[in-house]
Amino acid sequence: MIKDFIKNTRPVYLIAGTAVFLILFCFSSVLGYIYMLSRQLPSVEQLKDFQYDRPTIIYDRNGDPIAELGTERRYPISIKEMPEYMWQSIVAVEDARFFDHGGVDMMGIMRAFVSNVKAGRVVEGGSTLTQQLVKIIYLTPEKKIKRKIKEAILAYRLDNFLEKEQILEMYLNQVYFGRGAYGVEAAAANYFGKTASELSLAEAAMIAGIPKAPGIYAPHINMEKAVNRRNHVLYRLFETGYITEDIYRKAAAEDVHLIDKIKPKNSYAGYFTDMVIKFIRDEIDEEDPENSGYKIYTTLDLDLQRNAETAIKNNILRLNKNLGYTGGITLFEEKKGESPEERKERLDAVLKEERPYILAMGFQRAIVTKVEKNQCEILLADGSKGILRINDSRWARPRGGNYSRLTDFATIIKKNSVIFVSPADKDKGFYSIEADPDLESALISIEPHTGAILAVTGGFEYSKSMFNRAVQAKRQVGSLFKPIVYSAALEHGYNVMSETYDAPVVKEMEEEGEYWKPENYSGRFYGLTTLKEALTQSRNVVTIKVAERIGIGTILSYAKKFGLTEHLQRDLSVSIGSGSAPLIEMVYAFSVFPNLGYRVQPYFVTKIEDGKGEIVKEYKPAQGKTDVIKPETAQIMTDLMENVVQNGTGRRAKVLNRPAGGKTGTTNDFKDAWFVGYLPNVVSGVWVGFDDFKAAGYSMAGASAALPAWVDYMNSSLNKFDYAIFPSTENVIYYKVDTGTHKITDSYATDFSFEPYSAAE
Repeated sequence: MIKDFIKNTRPVYLIAGTAVFLILFCFSSVLGYIYMLSRQLPSVEQLKDFQYDRPTIIYDRNGDPIAELGTERRYPISIKEMPEYMWQSIVAVEDARFFDHGGVDMMGIMRAFVSNVKAGRVVEGGSTLTQQLVKIIYLTPEKKIKRKIKEAILAYRLDNFLEKEQILEMYLNQVYFGRGAYGVEAAAANYFGKTASELSLAEAAMIAGIPKAPGIYAPHINMEKAVNRRNHVLYRLFETGYITEDIYRKAAAEDVHLIDKIKPKNSYAGYFTDMVIKFIRDEIDEEDPENSGYKIYTTLDLDLQRNAETAIKNNILRLNKNLGYTGGITLFEEKKGESPEERKERLDAVLKEERPYILAMGFQRAIVTKVEKNQCEILLADGSKGILRINDSRWARPRGGNYSRLTDFATIIKKNSVIFVSPADKDKGFYSIEADPDLESALISIEPHTGAILAVTGGFEYSKSMFNRAVQAKRQVGSLFKPIVYSAALEHGYNVMSETYDAPVVKEMEEEGEYWKPENYSGRFYGLTTLKEALTQSRNVVTIKVAERIGIGTILSYAKKFGLTEHLQRDLSVSIGSGSAPLIEMVYAFSVFPNLGYRVQPYFVTKIEDGKGEIVKEYKPAQGKTDVIKPETAQIMTDLMENVVQNGTGRRAKVLNRPAGGKTGTTNDFKDAWFVGYLPNVVSGVWVGFDDFKAAGYSMAGASAALPAWVDYMNSSLNKFDYAIFPSTENVIYYKVDTGTHKITDSYATDFSFEPYSAAE
């Protein structure tokens, strides 16, 4: 009987044993797999000093932000800087048992499993905040068992390594909240224009509801769903005991007030920002300095920068209209067999293709539907209709034509021309024709004693062209070079009353049979001319004769001392500006005069701090000053260039009513127009021209094209600079000079002036 029992029960034991073996084998295999995965995972110890990807921010000299670099807008703050209901909202809606579980919530997983089975689809997740943080920092968002196991392992480790508040703080600073915002501080700024500490309960709840699905619950995308989600978060706060029912109902009834537009990362100083980026890449040995949370402090003044950009834009728009109209953007061609719907779709694509800077100027695209001599009918991008009246668009004469104003629309546009317009009388549907300017300009303003850059704009609009014409463009300098020639002359035997005969001269060129006959800008000659008068009226012939006497080699050596780095031809044309230089070099060259003879290097970054606020590098103005000319020469040259402003080509600058000197520059065929001027405490320069070096026309002289922008910039910026007088040296003596003879005199002449002479003479 016993044998029979053993015989009959042996299969049962065998099956049970096999089952136990298989269970143990599977269990050990799972444990081994988990152990193997755990060996592949990174250490959580590095999170103790976790460094967020955050934008490097550039500041002006007053501590105001100029630009944010990097790809993610994130401003990490401590959990103590947030209102309690901010983190409570996140906990209540995402992980109510956050303070009870150990990183992985088995109860939450089982609850989510039951809910999903009942619903027949995934309606609830079981991931904790800790798991979500691990996924954001370490893992990919792929939905695989392997990734979920890794996530659970790391979450468990993290929960045992950091305090709950630290984990929560990291989550609140790391998670994406939509609209370009990473972390609650950026979300508060991008949605409500506030800091996190200023958020109301309802606003905090709305932000807390976004991470589940930013593309669905972000209020700027779908306000109705965002409000419903907010109210769900508020209800969870009530359910979990964080707020009372009364507070819940009041918050759920609160209206939402979003800001219309998020603060741009860089609204001003794009060209300067590029200069700073290049500088920090050279200075900081870091793979990605733009995303490393550095604070870069600079010498730029944002108020001056805005003034510079406004002055350049207004001047270019004015000059562009003076030059005339170049025609429409394009001609919209009709297609045979095209349906009305297809035509409208194609036309919408043309009319709505726009650049932000065009919209900022108040321009919009329109198509011309009917052309008559004195008016046109137009269809605008928004579908409305309008009228162009010729009296509102008189400036738009054909460029290069013989007309002083527009007399017939048919000379500039056709039916189906796509053009820019702006409202002339929007209520009545009247518009005027406009143009995206093709002329370009640059401005740079510096502090002469330190070399600090105060403002720089390298073109009409950074978003239109990132090429920095203030620094990178090498343009022919024209008469802007003459102060260098006269500085050399004063140090080689000339004085302000030295006379040179202004009369026709013919110079043989190096090429056999070639001759050069230089002329003055006016085309006239003036006989005996003093050095002072020659500079004041920018006389070419006198300058050439002076340069010939002191030697072209001397001129070239002085150009190098003034900081000009481009190769200059060894011929007399250099003396009247045939050479080229970037605007920045000419501005620093002119800083020699208010500095009484010395030149400093460009200086625009003062300090670099890391994300912890510790100084990485600090910069001072260049200690080494380059002596260029004698102090007495600099003072005399300033006296001469003050006369340029008072009585010469720079007289438009007199409106400042400040001590000011400067010099205009105009090149052959009016391809380049310049003005560099200075007060005792600021030097600023403006260049105007076409990128393709084409001639601009008679109206594009330095005095009429560049100087007005300089005046506008300085006039709007004077309050930033203390009233000051130019420095002087004991080595300059002012003598009474007879105006008729140009000789020093002690007589009782009634027509005289006091002129500066070097005491060594």
